Amino acid sequence: MNLKGSCHALALIFLLVCSQTLSAQGIREYMDLQIHTTMHVPYGFFSDGLLDFPEGNPPKLSYKHLLTNVNYANYLRQNPGARILVNGALNQEWVRRKKKARRTILEQINYVNDFVAKNPDDFAVAKSPQEVRDLVANTRKTIFIHSIEGGKRLLNSQADADFWAAQGVAFVTLVHLIDDENGAAATAPGFITHFINMKGGFRREKKRHLTEHGRQAILWLANAGIMTDITHMSDLTRKDALAFMATHKLPPLSTHDGFKPIQNSPRGIAEEDILKIYAEGGLVSLPISGESLKPHKPFPAFQQALDSLDNHCECSIDSYKFTYLALQTFIQGNAGRLLQDSTLNWADLSEAQKVDFSIGFQTDFNGWLNHHRPKYGKDGCFPLEAGKTYPAIELEGMPHPGFMQAHWEWLEKEGVELSPIKRSSEKFLQMWQYFLDHRNTY
Repeated sequence: MNLKGSCHALALIFLLVCSQTLSAQGIREYMDLQIHTTMHVPYGFFSDGLLDFPEGNPPKLSYKHLLTNVNYANYLRQNPGARILVNGALNQEWVRRKKKARRTILEQINYVNDFVAKNPDDFAVAKSPQEVRDLVANTRKTIFIHSIEGGKRLLNSQADADFWAAQGVAFVTLVHLIDDENGAAATAPGFITHFINMKGGFRREKKRHLTEHGRQAILWLANAGIMTDITHMSDLTRKDALAFMATHKLPPLSTHDGFKPIQNSPRGIAEEDILKIYAEGGLVSLPISGESLKPHKPFPAFQQALDSLDNHCECSIDSYKFTYLALQTFIQGNAGRLLQDSTLNWADLSEAQKVDFSIGFQTDFNGWLNHHRPKYGKDGCFPLEAGKTYPAIELEGMPHPGFMQAHWEWLEKEGVELSPIKRSSEKFLQMWQYFLDHRNTY
């Protein structure tokens, strides 16, 4: 065999070994469970996502980017802080016509697909768990997965769910910002979400349940191999969905709600519901935005813990750190109970068992919110000290996706264990595969 042939053979062997190792251990990639790169489709005042800015001339962006596109291709290309991106296609909240609802979502899916087709060296779309695994093992590409945020007018039959499965949609966030035919939406603190959700925001909570149509939609999705995301559901709608999914042995996914002991509002998930999610083989994911995880009427023990902290800056990366550590402690502390063996400690669990208790993350860039505020300086909580060097994330907060690696590096320096987050990519793929394996059985 000549030298060229030997090199090709060695490369093939290397890839096979890597693939086998990956298959045995599972992937460990930072996976953003929802980003909105196509927000300009339903809301034209956003500039187009996935465009490149001229090299060396980045746009001036701030963590206060509520209505500003930040999803430039430059920031997503080979980004080690977010290798796998779930793009959330969505509709305007007041969409009425089924055809328009489908057309708007399909335009967003095709926009991402077309972008990838024009940039095949750096990006890929994965329409199955195995495609994700192959891309992780054999390339350095940034990987897109499709999802839909808000099922309003989109799920009217099994054929509809099958259509979205054919597009590669992995999950649908069934309810978004307003009450609809599927169930009731959670109202976050403040007047604005009540104003947006005029239909349900002022209704008594005891009347705000998962509807019969919502139950049927969950089964249609499951029969198509698509997961249901319970994020944004009101408390009672969420409880109904969890009970219904448990009856049908459907693992629940929650991509970006808070933790009710700290975010004590309908957008926070209660401890008992967290346990139900993991007991059914599901996954909980937190938004990373410090604004999203701002404490709201926290339980006394957590308020005391917050009051005792030095150098804590609310709505900065500190808010994410505080909630993530609290959720991690709660989940790991209940692992033995969930495994029905009270003698088990977290340290006793195998790596495969620990995957089942992963915690995901969701950036929600361009999703109607700002991100981390700075800790220091003009918009921070504390003044700058002369002669002291600060990492950019402490000075600028989180202005765009290019800061994701800095986000994780700062947490690691703070001694935060990130393994549950990196395991979440494997957990997500296992859940997705479970749904695909059980298609047409509900």
